[in-house]
Amino acid sequence: MKKKLISNKTWMQIHLYVSLFFIPMALIYAITGSFHIFGVRQNAGAEIVEVKVESPIIKGEEQRIILETLKKNHLKIPQNTDVRFFRNSYSMGNLKYSVTLSKDKAGNPIVRSVERGWYGVLLMLHKAAGKWYFDILAVGFSVALIVLYLSGLFLTAFCKRNYLSASIVTILGFFVTALAVALSL
Repeated sequence: MKKKLISNKTWMQIHLYVSLFFIPMALIYAITGSFHIFGVRQNAGAEIVEVKVESPIIKGEEQRIILETLKKNHLKIPQNTDVRFFRNSYSMGNLKYSVTLSKDKAGNPIVRSVERGWYGVLLMLHKAAGKWYFDILAVGFSVALIVLYLSGLFLTAFCKRNYLSASIVTILGFFVTALAVALSL
């Protein structure tokens, strides 16, 4: 009899510990994803302050304008004051507290500060808006989810005694998912 490279017992232990390691990631993705589907966005519960800027936006002076406006209006200054240009606005800060310099609907310059709660921060991480550290965990979680899901199926559901019912349920799952995708187009 040929010896297996990895025994069933060892494989089940790997399966268990990898699953346990990624429980926090699973909770983050499940909770933020579900709430986002129901319309709860990253700024839900956030403290948002908008201040009109009296001077015009001068190219190269964005950081100075933002910092002066924050000081003048007694608003918190972000830890990271490096200015980034993103979606037609200049921003500084991080996921928890950010400040943007942009124009309102009338074309007037405004400074907008957003201080998010934990849900908002976690949803931004879910959307890959954070640092690369979390993105690496997210990709690892995605790979682990696929591998563990498939290996779990092969270890249990596709045993000879359950092969027919497991196959039918799997095909049904693919069909229902494909139908939902098609109807969503």
